[in-house]
Amino acid sequence: MFLEAVKTGILKGLRTALMLLRIIIPIFACVVFLRHTPLFEWLAQIVSPVMRLFGLPGEAVVPIIVGVFSDEYAVAAAMNGIGFDKAQLTIIAMIALCCHAIPVETVITRAIGMPALKIALFRIGLAVFTGVICSWLAAAFLNGSIPGSISAAAGVPAAAEFAGIVDAAPLVILAEIGWGALSLVLTILRVIIPLMVGVELMLNYKIVDALAKKLTPFCRLIGIGKDALLPLLIGLLLGVTYGAGALAELKRTNPLGKKDMAVLGVFLFSCHGIIETTYLFAISGASGIFTSALRLAIAILVTAGFGRILAKSTKE
Repeated sequence: MFLEAVKTGILKGLRTALMLLRIIIPIFACVVFLRHTPLFEWLAQIVSPVMRLFGLPGEAVVPIIVGVFSDEYAVAAAMNGIGFDKAQLTIIAMIALCCHAIPVETVITRAIGMPALKIALFRIGLAVFTGVICSWLAAAFLNGSIPGSISAAAGVPAAAEFAGIVDAAPLVILAEIGWGALSLVLTILRVIIPLMVGVELMLNYKIVDALAKKLTPFCRLIGIGKDALLPLLIGLLLGVTYGAGALAELKRTNPLGKKDMAVLGVFLFSCHGIIETTYLFAISGASGIFTSALRLAIAILVTAGFGRILAKSTKE
């Protein structure tokens, strides 16, 4: 059973890595090319006042926007294509983790019976809230910039400044893309293959089921029934897609009530796939301990508060 799970995990990891790289490498190449054009500076200057609220330079908007329409791997590719310090990488990671793949995950949300639009709006608001909190903590513990302290960009470039298309020779840009793409390939393989092997072992040996039985007090803390704990735990550890699959199966056999679905949705979209994403952003340069601990703490606090408000309103 063990060797079969490892073999299956490796094969699934290679297939998943290939699928991701087909998307991520073009994104990385576009970001690198964009960074060598005046358009990049222009975009950074436009959004600089907003990014200052998070203690970030204007360039940080690129991976954040990429993340909204794609996934965490695309965010990592965009971050690697620009270059940020540890504190900035951590803040960008936290914002992206709250608000990534909005179109795709909104469809998943609707498919499993959750209020898709409300959860999408919640995630955007949570990303802003988390970004502000993280920026102050990063300034205190990761030697980051205090929010608002980064100098604003000095005006938007005039149209005449766009006369030069790129600021580096094509061969230099191609070499940068080539070495960066190779680094991304190694990063993806380092994350995906161990993750898929771990997932197969956890499923084969029913580790998630065993954990769920020991965590029933956690249900009371965040205000959900024990039937919702298994999909919550699967989503927390393995990702929202696995959690949605467990919910879909549960929906056929023992459907959850509206309250449990709402509370579960708030928690899962505040914090999911914590093993994969922590590892991914840690090897990309962010603080893994910082992101996982803060993300989990915010998810528990927000969900517990929401569960109590919902329970009170239901009684009334």
